[in-house]
Amino acid sequence: MADTPEQSVTPPTPGPPTEEEVLADPRLRPFLEPYSPMFHDLFLKSYAIVLQDLHHNGERYESNLEYLLHQHEKAAYEYLWAIQHQKLFDLECQWRAGLVEVPEARLTADFEDWHNYIEECPVLPPISLEELALFDAFLGQLTSSEDLETGSPCNTFWLHRRYPRLREDDEEDEDLTPWTELWDLHRGSGYLRQLPDLRGEKEHHYEKMVVRTQQAKNPPPPPVPADPRPQVPTYGDEFDEMVRDLLCRFAPAVKLRQSGTRQQLEAYDASEDRLHLPLALERLQNAGLISVSIEAQVDWREAIIAAGHRHYLSQLRAALPRVYDDYCQRVALGIALAPASERRYHKRGSNFKRAAKQILKGRRLFDEPEDFDF
Repeated sequence: MADTPEQSVTPPTPGPPTEEEVLADPRLRPFLEPYSPMFHDLFLKSYAIVLQDLHHNGERYESNLEYLLHQHEKAAYEYLWAIQHQKLFDLECQWRAGLVEVPEARLTADFEDWHNYIEECPVLPPISLEELALFDAFLGQLTSSEDLETGSPCNTFWLHRRYPRLREDDEEDEDLTPWTELWDLHRGSGYLRQLPDLRGEKEHHYEKMVVRTQQAKNPPPPPVPADPRPQVPTYGDEFDEMVRDLLCRFAPAVKLRQSGTRQQLEAYDASEDRLHLPLALERLQNAGLISVSIEAQVDWREAIIAAGHRHYLSQLRAALPRVYDDYCQRVALGIALAPASERRYHKRGSNFKRAAKQILKGRRLFDEPEDFDF
């Protein structure tokens, strides 16, 4: 029988000393000699409690402080990539219009994938100090952190380019973010949003051919006659009225009374404050020793929410230089950049793979070469 290798056993972490061990520790008593002996034992018992607490919670204290000291750097790093998203959108608009060549771009879907993995985009120069200053100025003019919520740049820009007819002529940029609007104002790039989408139209030409062919093989079922009746409400005043009517007809009287009580309670908590106020309070509670002023408002809740926005935006601006320095060091040393966001709901290259399959099939249906040279 072969010898069984000995398994190394990690010794258990020693626990904290007990109260009795602390009281009996000969090293501690000399430190108490300058004090009256009345409370020596009480001090040592309290010291034992401190050791117990640090044993069980010390690492958590350290991680919590680490989070509080650097809580805005992670968000600042994510928002920093808005600069690269914007530069990629500028390049995409020009490439779609046939004004520039991007050798790495085969289909418009390449830009979608680059947006999803913006930190790995191979066609953009690094963020410059001038671009950082413009983004800092953008943060400086905001009064609400909600204007930073850009959602998915990939989807936002794709919808803007793919469905231009959905926008009114005098409101054509309302689907874009405040950051894009400021960027265009300072960079003079607003004209890029009006360029024709020549490449997108060519791709759509092949995609439509595939769809028409599939429909010819599998025609859709005849449309179901529309129901002339209106949709039943699922929220709002009409819904509440129907619920009251049903409670009157089929429920005990106490349920109708309780339903009215619930609506009265909801009146004490404005709907706009259910999310905004707790978030503002959390941000202010995590401010530490920083003094945050609160401006006078008619509604105290609005004052707290406004103060929370100001504090959060000011801390993002304060974190930007540190985040940018780290970014520049990684670029200079050739170190891989951290993901711009941990929220990855897509597979790498999935947009290109999906689009390539459709377009090559469309090219084949038109008896054209199965490549992307069109």
